[in-house]
Amino acid sequence: MILVLSGTEDGKEIVRRLYDHGCDIITSVATQYGKSIFERLNLGKICLQGRLDTNDFMHLIDERGIRLLIDATHPYATDVSTNAIKACNEKGIKYIRYQRCETVLPESHLIHGVYNISDAVSKCIEVGKRVMLTTGFNNIKDFIGLNCEGGLVVRILPLAEHVRKSVEMGIHASNIAALQGPFSYDLNKALYDHFCIDTIVTKNSGKEGGVSEKVAAAIDNGINVVLIKRPAINYPAVYSSVDEIFDKCMKLESALG
Repeated sequence: MILVLSGTEDGKEIVRRLYDHGCDIITSVATQYGKSIFERLNLGKICLQGRLDTNDFMHLIDERGIRLLIDATHPYATDVSTNAIKACNEKGIKYIRYQRCETVLPESHLIHGVYNISDAVSKCIEVGKRVMLTTGFNNIKDFIGLNCEGGLVVRILPLAEHVRKSVEMGIHASNIAALQGPFSYDLNKALYDHFCIDTIVTKNSGKEGGVSEKVAAAIDNGINVVLIKRPAINYPAVYSSVDEIFDKCMKLESALG
């Protein structure tokens, strides 16, 4: 059986293609929102939901007879990737990584590259007064200190629980943009204008995450970009296209019998 860790649109496509090809497959997602995506595709029966540590992965490998694990989680979901690699090494099964290519961004004095959340917060304090956080709900707690006088705007998924918890953390409802991306250049610009943003925080999540449009709209309008760079992980095997992953799976399935 193949286990696909899916946290991206690409992961969904990998699962769909392997399932349609008749592969024995299950997928795992961290959130109920992620599971609902597969339910809408009529693939809910092969989707498990929950955050897994190394021991959880090893148990699942044994329980389901997993022989190949495809990690198609978000480029910044380092904990789950590290846990999966450890479990695969311990159980002696094949691990392959689908990794979105990074987006090449223009040179600009407005782009401030940082390597972690703490440095991103510090840079925002230095350059920003009206900050839009575009890295998702999970990072709001790290940036909440920027919310003095309502200076923090958050762009999150349109999930009632996330909106409620954002308000509970002190984000005013008028500073919450609950929308499903990725977004066009024009929509990014409209949001920056609407919220009077002078600084955005983003990750280089690749073309699929709409980072080019997000950054271009910021630079063209004189807005600072605090860019959290990708963490470095030594993946055993990395592929950057869905076609490559599919072809590799077919070869491995054939070799494993």
